[in-house]
Amino acid sequence: MTAKKVLSSLRARGVAKDIGLSRRGIALISVLWVLVLLSLMAASFTRITRGETNLTRNLVENAKAEALADAGVAEAVLGLSRTAAEGGWRADGSVYAWRFAGGEIRVAVEDEGGKIDLNAAQTELLQGLFDAAGLTAGDAAALADAVVDFRDANDLRQLNGAEDDDYSAAGLSYGAKDGPFARIEELRQVLGMTPRIYDLVAPGVTVYSGRGDPHAGTAPAIVAAALAGRSLETATEEAEPSDPDADPGEAEEAPALGEDVQLIREGSSDARSGIPVYRILSEGRTAGGAVFAREAVVRLTGNVQAPLYRHLWRQGPRTLFEAAVKDSE
Repeated sequence: MTAKKVLSSLRARGVAKDIGLSRRGIALISVLWVLVLLSLMAASFTRITRGETNLTRNLVENAKAEALADAGVAEAVLGLSRTAAEGGWRADGSVYAWRFAGGEIRVAVEDEGGKIDLNAAQTELLQGLFDAAGLTAGDAAALADAVVDFRDANDLRQLNGAEDDDYSAAGLSYGAKDGPFARIEELRQVLGMTPRIYDLVAPGVTVYSGRGDPHAGTAPAIVAAALAGRSLETATEEAEPSDPDADPGEAEEAPALGEDVQLIREGSSDARSGIPVYRILSEGRTAGGAVFAREAVVRLTGNVQAPLYRHLWRQGPRTLFEAAVKDSE
């Protein structure tokens, strides 16, 4: 074999070798990419599965909390059905708490007869309510008249009130309702009402009692101040004098789950208005920390087959467990 043929043979073998190495390199890179893609898919699947598991756990915990809250409403109805001698519940906002089914329940009951009925109260009482909220005499009178104009069926304006033309002049797309308030939230629509004033008076108003004068024995603080002809701020200061030596950080907190839970305020009371309509705020907290608040307004009928009528049934604001929840976050 000549030198030329030998050289040609070696070159051919080198090219073949390079081609083989190139193919094996491409195959290796392809395998690596497949492994990377499979790893990403596995990680994504794991993350989705973990998220769905957490979602399911949260749904279960929330369902438990809701069931606890509803159980609290049922217990409150039973308590309200009993007299004071039988251990009946208070209806003045006192808070009851107990452990149940691995969780904890807190319930507060308000007597709607102790509040000012937006549909039945006279102008003077409404003005006293707004006076207690801190309005000037003129502003309180105007807002009271506006409430009356909002609810009455005629177009005659009270002395300082507001009818449809006034709402239009204020740039509002609606006018006076010319009908009774169906929910206390409608008070926000009255011309002259502000969020601050509404937040102050909302705990003291109702649309369910039907009485012109609230029952003083179960009146909320804002109503008690109105009946006494004082501002809420003044009444609060007189009822709870400031203590300069008090530590502001020593506010009472909800007990941790697992501790012995006692009634926050003990006792029962027959100081009720006689109108069997009550607002119940019930909150359930599970061992996992989920909290659900139920707000209900119920009327006790005295009928064994249908013992109550539900005026309102909705998820309510979380207040009874607020301190404990904040501390756990």
